[in-house]
Amino acid sequence: MSDLTLTVDRLVVRTEAERQRLESAGHVAQVAFTLLAERLKGSPFERWGGARELVLDELEISELTLDDLLGSRGAERLADILYRRLLEALP
Repeated sequence: MSDLTLTVDRLVVRTEAERQRLESAGHVAQVAFTLLAERLKGSPFERWGGARELVLDELEISELTLDDLLGSRGAERLADILYRRLLEALP
């Protein structure tokens, strides 16, 4: 799986929260993407047609509140959701 690349062009967090909490969300998102990369390394991604590139124009995650994201398991929960959504998007 060394040739699998995950590219995120833009990450948007829509919230009314104060700036300080939003800055924390950026760090949590970085951790979540690191966890996601680890999961993808061990995944059976190639079983589904040998996909090397999967393009999602937009992925909205509404089931995770900002409080959830900034909680003790926020990064893990975000990584779980992202992984599940990627698998669902496979052809």
